[in-house]
Amino acid sequence: MKTFNNKSGFTLIEIIVVLIIVGILASIALPNLFLNVEKSKSAEALTAMSGYKSDVEGCIQSHSANANTKCGTFAAMGIAAPNTPNFAITLANVPADGTAATAETYTLKSVYNSNTADTITMVRNTDGSITCTGGSNFASAC
Repeated sequence: MKTFNNKSGFTLIEIIVVLIIVGILASIALPNLFLNVEKSKSAEALTAMSGYKSDVEGCIQSHSANANTKCGTFAAMGIAAPNTPNFAITLANVPADGTAATAETYTLKSVYNSNTADTITMVRNTDGSITCTGGSNFASAC
């Protein structure tokens, strides 16, 4: 009678090879995952900011002679303060007189979960164009 030595399972070498392959795949996939997460955060910030940008633009056009008084804060414009789950949106540098070319700038700033590295700043230039700058984790353009 012939006996068989029935050993089942994986050898140590096979397990090590599988772990090396999984490690290589993870080292390729994880940086791309984190990059996509940052892109989605910056897109969310720009989306949240665009509505407020429209409100500020409309307010400045309507109250050009005293834009700083009427449009200096969200409350002064009669709109609810930004209430997004992930971002704190602030408004600064609203012009005192919307009729002067140099006074047509203002800044909207969006900070992700109080992390100042995850910041997008939207600035309206005197020519009416918008410039966006991102913090170290947010590289974004309007």
